[in-house]
Amino acid sequence: MEDNYGVLITNPPYGIRIASDQEVDILSRNLGAKMKELPTWSSYVISSDEEFERKYGRKADRKRKLYNGRIKVDYYQFYGPRPDKEE
Repeated sequence: MEDNYGVLITNPPYGIRIASDQEVDILSRNLGAKMKELPTWSSYVISSDEEFERKYGRKADRKRKLYNGRIKVDYYQFYGPRPDKEE
């Protein structure tokens, strides 16, 4: 099995308590660009930005609505491919 598979789980700033909306937009775009460089990785992101998928550059494979305190957020799940099983 190759060692290039991985998982990223993150809850980046929303622009509400920490960082500005512009900084959050840049972070979302940079995160999406970095994950494009890692096509065998899966990523799981919690964000309150309803435009997150557009900024990230990919539609989530699965999305769930949640609350983080009183803040409505979405849990975006972007699946990478499964590693080949060793025989």
